Amino acid sequence: MTTYEMSEWGKILIILGILAYVVFMTFQGMLNFKKTSKSSEAFFSADRGINPFVLVCSTAISVFSGLTFYGFPSSVYRNGIGFFSATGSFVAALMFVLIGYRLWLLGKEYGFTTPSDFLRSRYYSEGYGLFTAALLVAFIIPYVALQLITIGDGIVTTTEGMVPYVGAVAIGTICIGVHVLSGGMKSVAWMDTFHMILGLGALGLILYVLTKTHFPNGGLAEAAAMVQANPETAPILGHPGPNGVFTWKGTLNNALTGAIATVVWPHIFARSYMAKSKQNFLVMSWALPLIYMLTIGILMIIGCVLAPAILGPGFANPDLVMPTLSTKYCPPFIAFISLLCLFAFAVSTSESLLLSASSLATKDLYIRQRFELRNREIDQASVVRTSRIVVVILMVGILYVVMLKPAYITDYAYRLSSPFFAMILPATVGGLFWRKGSKEGAFAGTIGGLIVVTLFTFILPAPLGFSALLWGMAVNIILYVGISLVTKVPEEISKKYIDRVNMVIATGRESNDVIDGVIAAARIR
Repeated sequence: MTTYEMSEWGKILIILGILAYVVFMTFQGMLNFKKTSKSSEAFFSADRGINPFVLVCSTAISVFSGLTFYGFPSSVYRNGIGFFSATGSFVAALMFVLIGYRLWLLGKEYGFTTPSDFLRSRYYSEGYGLFTAALLVAFIIPYVALQLITIGDGIVTTTEGMVPYVGAVAIGTICIGVHVLSGGMKSVAWMDTFHMILGLGALGLILYVLTKTHFPNGGLAEAAAMVQANPETAPILGHPGPNGVFTWKGTLNNALTGAIATVVWPHIFARSYMAKSKQNFLVMSWALPLIYMLTIGILMIIGCVLAPAILGPGFANPDLVMPTLSTKYCPPFIAFISLLCLFAFAVSTSESLLLSASSLATKDLYIRQRFELRNREIDQASVVRTSRIVVVILMVGILYVVMLKPAYITDYAYRLSSPFFAMILPATVGGLFWRKGSKEGAFAGTIGGLIVVTLFTFILPAPLGFSALLWGMAVNIILYVGISLVTKVPEEISKKYIDRVNMVIATGRESNDVIDGVIAAARIR
């Protein structure tokens, strides 16, 4: 196989390219500084005016991350083509449309911007809102740290150590921090769109160059034939499961963790409030699964066809499959493009999660407790200033984790973030569709599920081959439903959060139109 050595000048040009990218992001963020300085709606939700194309791109790239870019090809290389089940894109997109549209209607009417806004109001409990906000923030911080660690490792690998880890992390931190501080969601949503186009284009280019360079005659068919002919690599293509053994349980675990749970990740949940119109959700129903399949499909082909064909079986460090292919087996320009793709994935996820954490901490843990509950006024500009201070505090905490790079914290964050975020899924779905869902049931289900996830992740092996997340979800649902059936929900809650939304959907008109119609009818009578 053809290999490439990067010259010193090549490394310098890559560093200059990275710095140019940081300058570009900073400039784009500053363009929206004034627009977001006087309105928390603009800072957190882009004035609820994101068009369908931007929302699709922003949602998709925010689901992906630096772990997706580096982790998916390595996981497919290790575990086989069955890992593709981790996308579950059609189910995830359908859930986003069904859940997101209802949340959008409620958000327009009641001003919701965070998951806790809805959960606190629907379950008529300040305690439940405070509980979910605090725990979501606690798990967002280490997960954002993971993205910065990925960026740091990517820069160090691509420049072959010319940029030290500390410098690489500093670049990522400045890039993300300044962009979020200056432009909020107005800047983030549009940059996400650029990142999605960049990321998908870069992945397509990497796939093309690897195939054309190393298999100029037979293309992917030749590479797949090589993998199939080698008894050590054939299981990667021959059997859809870990170590070449098919397991439907593994497929279910992957789909639940990698896709279904993402709909209630805090930064994805919040995107339900940002849509411009109902049309957004109609477009999302087909465009979101398409963009998932295109992106993950390319990463899968690289992991299960090109990686084993080029690197052979038993690659010493499978976690570095993607950076190794892009730096050692592609020209230096493609190595730079690959690094930009990593930035696109990791930066978009980091920014969205950071904004979600800032929103939760500012609105639910500070503004709500200190001002709203005490009937004290606070202007929108003060909310934004507080949010920006919170972003700085969060970034300091994140940077501390990144610089220490403690294996146990990053490992715990990765293994617990998705399972814990998923623990608000039953309460969210039940709160939108089930009249009997009570605050006692929501509390019991969420806490019980969290305990089970923690127990089966770190103390005991999960029974029967199912994941800790699946067991946590099962216990969560049982407790939520069981306790809700023996407790009562105020009638006005059911009418406000379920009956009214059902009426809007049944009439095919948006909430404000329905409200105007009711008022007009009353005046006529």
